[in-house]
Amino acid sequence: MKITVVVDNNGNVLGTYSQQGQVPEGYPTFQIHGGPGDTVHELDLPAEYENIESADELHRRLGEYLQRESPKRDE
Repeated sequence: MKITVVVDNNGNVLGTYSQQGQVPEGYPTFQIHGGPGDTVHELDLPAEYENIESADELHRRLGEYLQRESPKRDE
């Protein structure tokens, strides 16, 4: 499952977008963008994420996923 995730500088998921299937030629495609200080992640998630029905649950699980999978920065 490919998904775009916007995260604020505190690690909170602000929004997500997933293009469903192939877009026929001539049809519009959409994107989401973060604001100043936000980070946009393009993720290829495990199939289990496709069955999450609640936006709150999806945002919580994505936050956990990003904490586990993101490279650690030296500060």
